[in-house]
Amino acid sequence: MRTCALIPAYNEAIHIAQVVNGAKAHVDSVVVVDDGSTDDTAELASRTGAVCLRNAANRGKGSALRMGMKHALAEGFTHAVTLDGDGQHLPEDISTLLRVARETEADLVIGERTFDRSLMPRARYYSNTVGSRWASAMVGRKIHDSQSGFRVYRLERFRHIALRSTRYEFEMEALIKMARNGATIAHAPIQMIYDGNQPRSKMKPIRDTVRICFCSLAFRFLGA
Repeated sequence: MRTCALIPAYNEAIHIAQVVNGAKAHVDSVVVVDDGSTDDTAELASRTGAVCLRNAANRGKGSALRMGMKHALAEGFTHAVTLDGDGQHLPEDISTLLRVARETEADLVIGERTFDRSLMPRARYYSNTVGSRWASAMVGRKIHDSQSGFRVYRLERFRHIALRSTRYEFEMEALIKMARNGATIAHAPIQMIYDGNQPRSKMKPIRDTVRICFCSLAFRFLGA
């Protein structure tokens, strides 16, 4: 395995150095895709030792990840670990994800959070449980955490899969299209950081989950 961490980031100057430093210990390279930030995200990422790709304007998480995947394939990496730049994901969990990828030889390893209602904001808890049930129906197998962006992808799978997502539907599109192409899927336990009862993510749980569900119909049945 030749691994890289792909970190999409938009105005994450507060957290990005810590995330990059944490990820560096577990992968061969860290790639930050700065998605049109107006703060010092790109400069801090580069200074911390990451390869920094940049979008001139904010185009969305999906666009940033597609740029990162293209770069990783061109650079000869076999696997990409995707994680958020806001500090929600603990970089030390990368080792668990990669261990499961090695042991199972799965094409996709999804980081699985513990859905404890007492520890998660209400809207996020229900959006994740509903989204995971929907994803399971879309791919015909049990998916425990469909909206988790903390994943390991076998990059070779993307040579024959066209991804078009620009926003938070990226994870669902990748999941559905990989499953339709016979990819094997595994899960690995991860932790999640919340500030009080509020997640750091810029995702709007209800609005974006509804959008993801509608997009998934196009991914599954129209090949969009």
